[in-house]
Amino acid sequence: MDITNDIVIPCICSFVACAAFGVQFNIRFKHLIAASVGSLVSQLIYTLLIMNEFGEIQTCFISAAAVALFSEVMAKINKAPVNMYLIVGIIPLVPGGLTYYAMLALVMGDNDTFLDRAIDAFGMAGAIAMGIFFVSSAVRLYKDFRRHYRQNLKKAYKKLSSKDGRSVKKF
Repeated sequence: MDITNDIVIPCICSFVACAAFGVQFNIRFKHLIAASVGSLVSQLIYTLLIMNEFGEIQTCFISAAAVALFSEVMAKINKAPVNMYLIVGIIPLVPGGLTYYAMLALVMGDNDTFLDRAIDAFGMAGAIAMGIFFVSSAVRLYKDFRRHYRQNLKKAYKKLSSKDGRSVKKF
């Protein structure tokens, strides 16, 4: 195993290519670097999991979930939309080459190869979508739970302070 050829070069190429996509999407420089780091994270996780003999679909799910979590955190830190980080971050995971070869097999009339590659491509795309959905839903539930908890805490504070007429210390 050559670490430079197997890990470092794909991650650097992913960073540079996704930075170019970010420029195409008119992302500001400050956000562009963070979004490109997200693509580097997705490529690194994908590469490490593939090296450890995980399946393509499982690898895409885990990598997409990691990028979605990274995007949520960066969006919160930089007060920017999540999509700006997420779209650039998942570019290395998109099964474009596999889809191309599936369509080529279809045009050439090789139905067996087309079905094999199309099923793999749809599986990978579905895994990416489910990874993003899983993390986004978990973050949304956490935010709703936290907001609901704080509202109930404020109501309890108001109720306690209005009963005895004195000020009650917050918890």
